[in-house]
Amino acid sequence: MARNVDIIGYLPPILHEIKEVVAIANIENPLLESLWQQIEDTLNNQFVVTANEQGTERYEKMLKLNVPATDTVETRRFRILTRYQEQAPYSFRVLKQLLDSLLGVGQYELKRDVTAKILSVKIELTVKGMFDAVVVMLERITPQNMDLTVQLRYNQHSTLLRFTHVQLAAFTHKQLREEVMP
Repeated sequence: MARNVDIIGYLPPILHEIKEVVAIANIENPLLESLWQQIEDTLNNQFVVTANEQGTERYEKMLKLNVPATDTVETRRFRILTRYQEQAPYSFRVLKQLLDSLLGVGQYELKRDVTAKILSVKIELTVKGMFDAVVVMLERITPQNMDLTVQLRYNQHSTLLRFTHVQLAAFTHKQLREEVMP
């Protein structure tokens, strides 16, 4: 948040009565507030998690990421973080730690079958907007000889138990299955 600048407050009280000094101060205040905002934005853009639109654009350009125009800044930050996390080879334990840090503990289900060479990941609905970024990351870091399956983990009956039938009647079957419930 930018600072509220008041130049007149720094001047001696005797100068508060001079119209020219007050006019100059009133002109300088917005300029200095704008400068403070630019300084703050520059500091925030040094870190992915606090980057704004311009900061995420810079990271995407450096990482050569193609971004849909509909993505939010939060989704774009997530995509940048997933790219920075890609450093193969991964063990199963490190893959779990990576998914815990990106998605959150309990926000996914990870299964592997070493003999059949199958790796399956089910991602919680709360991270639905970040699904594509997770798929791309997993495709890049998992061994190529394993069959990778990434799916959304849909709402379960236990999630919907807290609602009455009247409340659920307002939703379609697809919404009940695929949308995050309030």
